[in-house]
Amino acid sequence: MFNVAWGITGAGHFMEETLEVFLRMKKELDVAVTVYLSRAGEEVAKMYGVFRRLRKVAPGGYYQEIFLEREEGFSFPKAGRFASGRYSVFIISPASSNTVAKMALGICDTLVTAAFAQAVKSRVPVLIVPTDYSEGEVVTTLPIVVDREMCLGCTPCPPEERCPENAIVRVDGKPSVNLLRCNGCKVCVRECPYGAVTFGRKVKAIVRRVDAENVRRLAGFEGVRVLKRPEEIIPCMKEVLSI
Repeated sequence: MFNVAWGITGAGHFMEETLEVFLRMKKELDVAVTVYLSRAGEEVAKMYGVFRRLRKVAPGGYYQEIFLEREEGFSFPKAGRFASGRYSVFIISPASSNTVAKMALGICDTLVTAAFAQAVKSRVPVLIVPTDYSEGEVVTTLPIVVDREMCLGCTPCPPEERCPENAIVRVDGKPSVNLLRCNGCKVCVRECPYGAVTFGRKVKAIVRRVDAENVRRLAGFEGVRVLKRPEEIIPCMKEVLSI
């Protein structure tokens, strides 16, 4: 069995796709997965409904835990695990532009960036899937949002009444989503009779030059491979581990 570490940072782009890759990895390969979540990673994983499914990847037990930055204090002791030589590879996906910049500049102020530094120091191979790979336009997906033009401001509002997290709040008479409360269950999407609440809406964004430059800088690190998409993770891991 190979011990694999998975770092999740605060980006919705590639979040769901990466989860699907790890679920497939668990079926196809003999691996134990430890999940490392930054504070932002935990928040965004909940918004996209990924957090509640992580136990399918890391069900518990030694080297199959889920580590949360908010429980790790300021010294991130679990990042020191990489020095033990027990991890075969560290996969960071999605890697937000903020995380990529910190790793490229040697800043270790989150659980994932501290784990990255320890992995590199311990010669553990690192695979990174950045959200902003190269300059140009990208298409990403939004978490749950309310289209205020479609919303009729119903009273009572079925999504507001049935949200298990009380994440639907009224703003100027119409519902809005408090994403920090949202767990991505999509009850509100199903309950709105007019389709005003949506999940996964596609939007376009521009990758900044500075973010692309940081990715290129990171790709020059010894022992680090930068991938374009989550689908490349399993083939690249097999190559790195010769399996």
